[in-house]
Amino acid sequence: MRRGDSSDRQAQPRDRPRTETCRRRLLRWGGLVGLTSLSGCTADIGEEFPPNEKWPTADLAPSLPVSERSTVLENGIEAMAPESIADETEFETAIDEYGIDVETVERDRDVLTIEYAATERYETSTLHTLGPIAGAFAALVDAGYDATALAVTILDPAPDSFGEASIERPWAEAYLDGDLSAAEYGELVATTVASERHPPDVEVSPSE
Repeated sequence: MRRGDSSDRQAQPRDRPRTETCRRRLLRWGGLVGLTSLSGCTADIGEEFPPNEKWPTADLAPSLPVSERSTVLENGIEAMAPESIADETEFETAIDEYGIDVETVERDRDVLTIEYAATERYETSTLHTLGPIAGAFAALVDAGYDATALAVTILDPAPDSFGEASIERPWAEAYLDGDLSAAEYGELVATTVASERHPPDVEVSPSE
């Protein structure tokens, strides 16, 4: 694939400090444990919390027309896929310079992982961040990087919610080979988005 001019990228250097690692771990694991513990006492409260099926920081995403959603993803993918990205450091740098608030990029066996914080710039839709991330992963695969997938964790500014997505290597390869368009590649990525919103704390008296 021909590499494009990196000047086309929407570079917006980030000057905010990274949040603490413990916050990320608390969001990822603590909330899930809390949900499990809470489920045993909902009968005493009288009403179980309804499942959250809406991505907390992407209210616009579910209502976007398919054509518009595809365009958002396509633009992000095509902005990053031509970049020269050969390893984890260059992957993180490219995404960070695009204007996405990256927290960590790590390798977990054969899976590359990235965690980033949702910001005001992208609060209307996770598609605006997943597109360029998918494009950067394609560039990484094109350079010969051997990860089988990219696991994405999206941290919400609110302390009680986060989201996840995944990007499979075969999708990136199919895009690079011309078997998938950027829009089709992006749609596959969009189908993996899932969210978790932790319920509020409920105080129950000892007598209950």
